Amino acid sequence: MKYLATCTLVCLLLSAATLAQDSLPSDVLVADFEGDTYGDWKAEGDAFGTGPARGTLPGQMHVSGFQGKGLVNSFLKGDRTTGTLTSPPIKIERKHLKFLVGGGGYPGKTCMNLLVDGEIVHSVTGPNTQGGGSEALELASWDISELAGKWITLQIVDNATGGWGHINVDHIVQSDRPAPPQPVEITRALRVDGKFLQLPLLQRANARQPGIERFTIESPDGEVLRFVHLQFPEPGLRPDFRYSYDIREFMGQEVVFRFKSKDPEVLNRLSLSDEEVIDPDAYTGANRPRFHFSPRIGWMNDINGTYYHDGLYHLFYQYNPTTAGRSTGFDMHWGHSVSKDLVHWEEWPIALFPDKTGSVYSGTACLIDQTIPGINVSAAKPTPALFFTATANPISQHMAITADGGRSWDRFSGNPVVPHSSGGNRDPKVFWHEPSGHYIMLLYESRPENGYSVRRSPNLTDWEQVGFLPGWYECPEFLRFTSPTNGKEVWVLYGNYNGPQPFGGENFEAPSAYQIGTFDGKIFTPTSNVRTASSGPNFYGAITFANEPNGRHIMMCWVRGGPTFPGEPFNQCASVPLNLTLKQLGGEDTLCMEPVDELEALRGKPLLRLQNVSIAQANDALAALPNETLLDMVIQVRPAANASVSTVFGNERFAFDASKSIVSYLHDGRMRGRRAIHPGDSISTRLLIDRSMIESFWNGGEASYCIRTETGESKLMLEGDAVVEELTVWPISDIWK
Repeated sequence: MKYLATCTLVCLLLSAATLAQDSLPSDVLVADFEGDTYGDWKAEGDAFGTGPARGTLPGQMHVSGFQGKGLVNSFLKGDRTTGTLTSPPIKIERKHLKFLVGGGGYPGKTCMNLLVDGEIVHSVTGPNTQGGGSEALELASWDISELAGKWITLQIVDNATGGWGHINVDHIVQSDRPAPPQPVEITRALRVDGKFLQLPLLQRANARQPGIERFTIESPDGEVLRFVHLQFPEPGLRPDFRYSYDIREFMGQEVVFRFKSKDPEVLNRLSLSDEEVIDPDAYTGANRPRFHFSPRIGWMNDINGTYYHDGLYHLFYQYNPTTAGRSTGFDMHWGHSVSKDLVHWEEWPIALFPDKTGSVYSGTACLIDQTIPGINVSAAKPTPALFFTATANPISQHMAITADGGRSWDRFSGNPVVPHSSGGNRDPKVFWHEPSGHYIMLLYESRPENGYSVRRSPNLTDWEQVGFLPGWYECPEFLRFTSPTNGKEVWVLYGNYNGPQPFGGENFEAPSAYQIGTFDGKIFTPTSNVRTASSGPNFYGAITFANEPNGRHIMMCWVRGGPTFPGEPFNQCASVPLNLTLKQLGGEDTLCMEPVDELEALRGKPLLRLQNVSIAQANDALAALPNETLLDMVIQVRPAANASVSTVFGNERFAFDASKSIVSYLHDGRMRGRRAIHPGDSISTRLLIDRSMIESFWNGGEASYCIRTETGESKLMLEGDAVVEELTVWPISDIWK
């Protein structure tokens, strides 16, 4: 009875509070910025333009959290513009001023001010000053009850020109209803006495989901040692997963945790221990690829810094360990895994964490054979070095060295090795060029046109720009080959291309492109047009292993996009390692991609082996195979004159048109990825079929496709008029077992 009476009293109190809220005067709209112009608001300078923005502006991260279609967004023409936006006089008629605000967090420079008689009474900024932030607007408010009946002016200010040099504001209202409680900044000072910080976390759909806040580990004097954006469960609720965050480098040190939360005790509930909590079933998920690399948990994208050293292949990748949601460009770490055979991978500690220099964007590795003062005087040779982009204002290029075989990495004390150079600059590719006696760096830049700048240095710290290659975008790779056509040295420039062809023709665009030419240590001289490398829709962010022991060019890519991996603790994966070669085809050097030989060690006893049979006979044999989605298939067919031959697996179809010698694949109801190839009387293809993944290689790798798909238990079949000269199907073993 006491419990019932208590509940009744609580309900009555809540009802009374609701009635009291309902009896308050309605809100007074100050500005919603939905018009084509700012109306009576006065814009000065270049930052705000002539009217509200309609969401995200060119070159800006996705803007969210505003109401309606318009908002104030001073990112017009980027962060380099400045200005003010000033309201007409506003009479205070309510107790609170509520608004949405985002963007830069610089007091007095990226802010909205409330002025009375020209004096600033209240001021607010956005939340961001370093890389890794979000363009989401958040609710904020001021108590203006002491200004009742007075006239005020609002002024939105953009007086910053570097990173996060802009302000976003929307939906300003006066209200007698206070804004709901907002997260407040809390801290916890402690001495680190455990190797891992145990984090109970909520999974999230994407990097901009409401409720995510920035968690930092700082020194006692406020230096940001680490940061990552997290979402903790409310008190008493179960987390979606637990993550052991590696803080071994701070053992015995005094640090400060900092976080914004409505729960003042959330940081006090975090524990430290020497145990790394690892889910033993993480690699057994039904939707995880079984022979393509993927991280144990978290999000991955671009492949980074791959190299071979002391018997191990080192694979790095853009990584966010605290979410499997889409988070490209958000809290990027460098994940790290190693392999003895390019097939089976062991996860090592994270190599690079976001810190005061921002997130850690893509880059490469270089093996240093020379002794360079200040870098590797006491280190064994060759010395592995990582080159990467740090995103803090301003964005710049950095280096890290290892003293323990790659288990841990120390940032070079002289960073940045290349200061900020243009509006966008990232993804350094670094290697030693013996003939010129210099290290070479290719760096993606927007100047404002996209392209790769070519730089050289004798010591990895003093870089001279010697060229610029327009049309190229992100993740450069540069490889030396011997031409099979004339036996001379040639260089292959690789990356994402969108620009004119040097030897004529229409503009060319491909996310996986290459061009052949010569290189003298300064100038790359093309000898071919730009061509497609991999034709599949999901091949991106690819680089090769430096110092490969057999002299091969072994490439792995980020298999970007595609369907999600439902129910899995990770998101995105890598291609199988590919051996890049130049072959003479059609009288010219052609870049070909084929799976490395090491992958054949995963083959079991053939499930099927046929020779010289009809399409119908081959399909009968294929239909009798078990529903096994882990397959390695080699198919060679001799098409009838002018026939078209297809391989079909579920919703994926690859077709070869014998009359035109063109390969393509079916996607969204259209044939795409058209590639002219040079077969003889027969055409060969190799299919690697994994859970959620298909890779296809034609005519010895002259055409290749990397496709994320929902493979399920689909069956393979062939179509067309042809003789099947060879059909061999192997099962592939699980690399995680």
